[in-house]
Amino acid sequence: MSEQEPERQRREVPPSAPATPDPFVLMEEVLEKLKILDYEKEFCVSAQCGLLSRIQFAMPSNNPAQNFNTFAALVHWLMTLNGSPTQYNRNEDPNVTVTNMTNSLRGVGINMDIPPHKLKQGHGSEVCSVLNSLVDVTLQKRGFIFGRPRHHPDAYAEEMPTDDDGGMGDEMGEEIADASVAEDEEEEMYVAAPSDAAYGQEDRLESSMLESKVDPHQWRMELERVAPQLKVVLHSSAKEWRSHLDQAVSLEKQIDAAMSKTLEPLGHIMTEVSEALEKISGREKVVNQNFDHIISEFRNVKEQLLRLQEQYDGSSGTIQNLTRELAQVSDELSHVKSTMDKRGNSMTDTSPLIDIKKALSRIKTEAKQMDLRIGAVEHTLLTESKKAMKT
Repeated sequence: MSEQEPERQRREVPPSAPATPDPFVLMEEVLEKLKILDYEKEFCVSAQCGLLSRIQFAMPSNNPAQNFNTFAALVHWLMTLNGSPTQYNRNEDPNVTVTNMTNSLRGVGINMDIPPHKLKQGHGSEVCSVLNSLVDVTLQKRGFIFGRPRHHPDAYAEEMPTDDDGGMGDEMGEEIADASVAEDEEEEMYVAAPSDAAYGQEDRLESSMLESKVDPHQWRMELERVAPQLKVVLHSSAKEWRSHLDQAVSLEKQIDAAMSKTLEPLGHIMTEVSEALEKISGREKVVNQNFDHIISEFRNVKEQLLRLQEQYDGSSGTIQNLTRELAQVSDELSHVKSTMDKRGNSMTDTSPLIDIKKALSRIKTEAKQMDLRIGAVEHTLLTESKKAMKT
């Protein structure tokens, strides 16, 4: 078997099932693509909401209802940009909203087998996948194309040449010079040098030979004390390019030495893997041929399940609306019952009739008193008129 044939067989092997997408990565992509659509001005202003965060729909929110409303409003805005606006109402039942959203997504070519409760929760990889696909469709309809990246040349200055010791020579020289100065200063403390004024010009050569008056024992003790400070320690820099280069060369030699021993076992492994893949592919074809009718039945059952699920979602929305109407009717009925109870109590209550009787008796008493007063006044007037006629 040639070397190209296993390579061709590896390319023909069907890929494995993709892993669950990371919602945080998808949300990053969605946010960057929404910035291309200028969602800060177009969506945030109309929806009266703040800017989306990088974890908006990637993880659960403190307010799930608000997060779901934001997701539904964003889908409605993107569908409007695509020319297929959805029926969205903020106060509508979430089940009805998810059903309308699923139908609209299928209308633009986004057909994902996602359970409605995954979209209803307003976060997760399913929500981010729907937004990512919908944003891609919107950008494609608007004619936006991602271009290839352009790499600009670096404008850095070339590195200055250094010494063979990696620039450590100057540092070494400075440390040694500092150590010599410190040593000279300490010697001046213990050596009493005669001044030029005490000698003449002829005796200057003789004064160059100095005699120390310091105790040798004290000198030795002081030397032991300052000796560790006079040592020059050279620290090798981990960023030195020469050490990296030497390490790369040594690693290359090790790889070349190990490559010859590894190629032959790898060739055997490649041959065995290619033969195993051929057997697996053959058995897979046999299994597909034998269970083709079962697969078709499974697909039909799955489609029926999706249709029944949609009917169930629609019925759930209808039941929710009828439940709200029943609650309203129950409130009105309780109000009418309370009104009827009040009126029945007022009809059986005899206290108003008693009050009316008492009022009538008071009126009769006052009428009798008024009649007596009128009679007295008439009598007085008649008496006065008679007296006037006599006079």
